[in-house]
Amino acid sequence: MKNHKLILTGIALLLLAQTAFSQAICAFDNMHAKLIKTDSLYRKSVLANETKIKEYIRMHPVGTLSGTSRGSSVNVTLYTIPVVVHVVHTGGAIGTIYNPTDAQITGAINYLNQVYNGTYPGTEGVGDIQIQFAMATRDTSCNAFTGIDRINGSSLTNYVSNGVNSSTSGGVTDLALKNFDRWDPANYYNIWVVNKIDAKDGTTGQFVAGYAYFAQGVSPLYDGTVMLATQMAAGQKTLPHEIGHALNLYHPFEGSSDATMCPSNADCTSDGDKVCDTDPVSQNLTAGIYDFTCRSGTNTVCGGTYSINTEKNYMNYTSCFTLFTAGQKARMMAALSLPGRASLVGSSAGGSYPLASYTAPVAASCTPVSNSAGLSGYYAGIMNVVVASKSFPSGATADDGGYNNKTNKCLYLIQLQKNNTYTFSASLLAANREQLRAWIDYNNDGVFSNATEQIYYSADIVGPGMGNQANVSVSFTVPATALSSTVLRMRVIDEVSTVYGAGFTIGNACYNPTYGQAEDYPIYLSALLPVKFDYFRGTKKNNDAFLSWKTSFEQNTKEFQVEKSVDGVVFDMIGTVPASNMASGSDYSFTDKNITAANNYYRLKQVDQDLKTTLSQTVIIKAASDGKSKLSVIKNPFDNQLDIVLSGMPAGNTTCNLFDMAGRKILSRNYKAADGQLVHIDVTGVGLKAGMYMLQVHTGKELLTAKVIKQ
Repeated sequence: MKNHKLILTGIALLLLAQTAFSQAICAFDNMHAKLIKTDSLYRKSVLANETKIKEYIRMHPVGTLSGTSRGSSVNVTLYTIPVVVHVVHTGGAIGTIYNPTDAQITGAINYLNQVYNGTYPGTEGVGDIQIQFAMATRDTSCNAFTGIDRINGSSLTNYVSNGVNSSTSGGVTDLALKNFDRWDPANYYNIWVVNKIDAKDGTTGQFVAGYAYFAQGVSPLYDGTVMLATQMAAGQKTLPHEIGHALNLYHPFEGSSDATMCPSNADCTSDGDKVCDTDPVSQNLTAGIYDFTCRSGTNTVCGGTYSINTEKNYMNYTSCFTLFTAGQKARMMAALSLPGRASLVGSSAGGSYPLASYTAPVAASCTPVSNSAGLSGYYAGIMNVVVASKSFPSGATADDGGYNNKTNKCLYLIQLQKNNTYTFSASLLAANREQLRAWIDYNNDGVFSNATEQIYYSADIVGPGMGNQANVSVSFTVPATALSSTVLRMRVIDEVSTVYGAGFTIGNACYNPTYGQAEDYPIYLSALLPVKFDYFRGTKKNNDAFLSWKTSFEQNTKEFQVEKSVDGVVFDMIGTVPASNMASGSDYSFTDKNITAANNYYRLKQVDQDLKTTLSQTVIIKAASDGKSKLSVIKNPFDNQLDIVLSGMPAGNTTCNLFDMAGRKILSRNYKAADGQLVHIDVTGVGLKAGMYMLQVHTGKELLTAKVIKQ
């Protein structure tokens, strides 16, 4: 979605620049429709997930999700998804057109996070979506990793000349690309950065910038985002737009084929984009050519007037994009509850990991084998398992080939603690009535005892019918006698219900299912964590940022270091709070006086007595605005000199950085600036080409940004 929010008017050059920068479209509609017609598993997954999304939104109304932020006094959850960026280059050096630099990639991810936490300058609409994206810190073997996977795609037939196909056939297929280099979709959100889509690289004319698919829980072969290398940069609309599709958003014009057709909207929860606060609009398309104008005034096609909820929406094809709506946020939050997304939120691919190296549990004394009858169709199966908030989607018996062993995958490790109580949940195919039995081999001897190691059993589980899955849940307590600091095995066996005959009874963990399947998972019992957070909150009081947090358990904790950032990337410690080390936990608070930055990011670094550290979630507190920008660009577009004025700022050192739209720093200048002073930034000799750039001004306490255009 090539982009650029241009708010200046009346300048011919600016209008030309806007047209040049706004020719990117998305192939979601085409790719999604193709799979709906040709792939039955994808179609079933989309239909089943739509039912779940509606139910989630019914249980979590829009009003309970919108208008909140992590800077409010309400404890709002932040969901973080680990991503791996596969740069499928053609042999060129890092920094060439099809092999973007690490800085370009991280800049694009940082921009994505600003869009989704509502802190990008000019953001309107619902603001904070409560979803963030982090470069994966661990590879598939759980080794340290940067999150960027570079691979030469020249060996793929026709890839160099034509790239990936979306509507043509000259390059490689979508599935061939992903089979070439895919990491486990249950633990990583995969982003493929490619040279071309349909033989176009995004440098001229109208082109497909990228595409993504809805969450898939059954067989996620297609999951992930594919996008052009030329669009992988800060400020480019493509990535936020495609991630919207990944979180089950449609285009606002869903159901329209051209500029004259209004999509059906009899039921806004089921028709069009299935979001009620985006008015129905036609696709602004005439004779195959898109008009990227942000429409206003009377909507002559659908009635009423055009709204910013559609025209400035990240999911539309317009050159002004500033928002997601509350209804879209509700749908995205619902998508996170789906098996194809919930596993990402709890993935060990990012964040902390309890082991220096992974060792699989002792071999089991037996391995259940599913009968050929169960492998021949969709009669039963374990579709999802959740333990301690970690979710593991899988397929039915026929999808998985029966036995599904996850103990040889370090990222599937489930961390528990002795004497603590947890919830075990599972979703079953429910094409028939089913039964389920689960054990944890607490003594790691390869044998599962029904008397001491069983955590769940039900002989007859009745599904809701109409092809919907059956869900079961139970609490269990890890015994004090369990073996700790060792990877153990959890076994789950599914079969059709015993109502179909006594011969289907799962008597023990060596039972061979006729129609069902068995799955094994790794469990690690660790020592108690030094601290357990109940919450970390932040709110603005007068001109101060007031931070508060509560622990429910503390052990060998030294202190809490309070860290602050004005850009969400670089954090500095601004204070410490000694730990009480009360076993029952304590309440804490810290005040940051007289905040002035537009966005203030805070997090806690909990420090143990042995100096090991753990980071909390991040909260955002926004300073009040008087409605006037503190950064004014005097002449925009500019020529060889960029003139700016800072308002309402104390005198002091100021750093001005200029970036191109690929995230590359073009120049950096240091000044001593005072309130109202005109600052001249000389760009003579830098070799700036005509086009758009991002100006960032660091004043010590604040980070101010503006988009500027070079004549």
